[in-house]
Amino acid sequence: MFNHKINPPASHEYAIVFVLCIIAAVRIFIFNAAFPLFNNVDEDAHFDLVYKYSNGQIPRAAVENFSRESAELILLYGTTEYVSKPEQILVPIPLWAYPNLQEILKSQNFADAVAVWQNYENHETASFPVYYMVAGIWCSAGRILGISGGQLIYWIRFLNVPLFTLLVWFSYRLGRTFYPDGSLLRIGLPLFVAFFPQDAFYSINSDAISSLLFAISFFLLLQIYFESKSVHYHLLTGLAAAATLLVKLSNIAMLVLLCVIVVLKVRKLFSEKKIREYLPRLCILLAAVVVPVGIWLLRNYLVFGDITGTKEKIEFFGWVVKPLGKLSDHPIFTYKGLCFFLAESTKTFWRGEFVWHIERMAWWGADLFYVVSSAVLVTICGFGVILNRNKTNGRYRFVLVMSFLVVGTSVAFLAFLSILYDFNDCPYPSRELPYFVSGRLIAGALLPFLLIYIEGLEYTFRRLGRYAVLLAIAVLAVGITLSELWLTAEIFSNPFNWFYLR
Repeated sequence: MFNHKINPPASHEYAIVFVLCIIAAVRIFIFNAAFPLFNNVDEDAHFDLVYKYSNGQIPRAAVENFSRESAELILLYGTTEYVSKPEQILVPIPLWAYPNLQEILKSQNFADAVAVWQNYENHETASFPVYYMVAGIWCSAGRILGISGGQLIYWIRFLNVPLFTLLVWFSYRLGRTFYPDGSLLRIGLPLFVAFFPQDAFYSINSDAISSLLFAISFFLLLQIYFESKSVHYHLLTGLAAAATLLVKLSNIAMLVLLCVIVVLKVRKLFSEKKIREYLPRLCILLAAVVVPVGIWLLRNYLVFGDITGTKEKIEFFGWVVKPLGKLSDHPIFTYKGLCFFLAESTKTFWRGEFVWHIERMAWWGADLFYVVSSAVLVTICGFGVILNRNKTNGRYRFVLVMSFLVVGTSVAFLAFLSILYDFNDCPYPSRELPYFVSGRLIAGALLPFLLIYIEGLEYTFRRLGRYAVLLAIAVLAVGITLSELWLTAEIFSNPFNWFYLR
């Protein structure tokens, strides 16, 4: 499968990856700073929950009102430019930018506006806790450092910088373990990750941590399958998998991966006649997953009367579970409907869902590239793994198969949610377009997807020389960056982002 052998010294690889980490950190910082507060992807709701966790306020109801402190900060620093046309904006600038801010804060109008915000319900209240705990601790650290007001909100956003930087480093760690020695793809993978354009990394939201935790768990589980690891390694792996599952329900692919790895490991141990000595370690792995996840689900049942905590959120949006006999009526079972679902999910998986003045921040050319290249390269990789079975590095072939399992399960989960509900009058998803196509929800599958995508590139360009794939990834990175800069030019010139915040 891999013919590109240059055997670069590890020190050179580390230096290159270090530079990529710095570039990624700067890029994520700049984009987080450039976007005003609060975007259309429920950033205000996520912020409210982070702020509550930072104060030790674990939700006691599945849907709670916004806190007074959150309401004040949202009113002061939020902009309506995401969801309003320029001619429709009632408040032309955020309150913090007014010269008479102190008078505004003391006015009855401001007090009334805060009271109104406090009556709004936060539908994210019962969300799984890991991201909000981590971000809450980060927020508390910011307050200890003396950060407050709008700077504190941006400080929470800037948590994405270390999270994304670690993701880039870990992508190299995974590639270094599973790619053959000297393969240029060991640099290509972190290069691609460093410039991946998903805008969930520019916002306060739980999707920002999914990719990192899923990548760590994915790597650790694969290591357990291939090698004989210690008890402590199994414990750490179980806790990592539990943390991934407790970020959000849409990371359910981790549960499927865990079960498959354990079953295959048991089968392998039986063939090697080592099951008796190794079984306690697998039990510890499973216990490390089941106990924390089970405790949270039990807590949800006792507090909310619902193990997932989603019942009231579903009622909040007006969704209704369809009768079993009507599930097959969904348009996703038609060729046109399936193509629409896969294409839209692919677009949002790559570039996210931000809007500006109600217009999607997207370019048709980039979207077309994302959809076509993903379809073609995933297909090429799939056929390559099947047809070159005897020529493929066995270990890496297994990694690719598990990557297909993760990506396939993640997409199937979005399809299942699309089929399950009658969405009534909800604007998204709706009865007219009853599809969950928010690719950010399955951001945990980012690294497995890129492994497949890059392998498709390798099959396509391998005959052009050993540097062809790396050059193709570099060209993609440049193209993606130029596209992002073009789409966000107006954002960078906006006078109400972090660069101008006083």
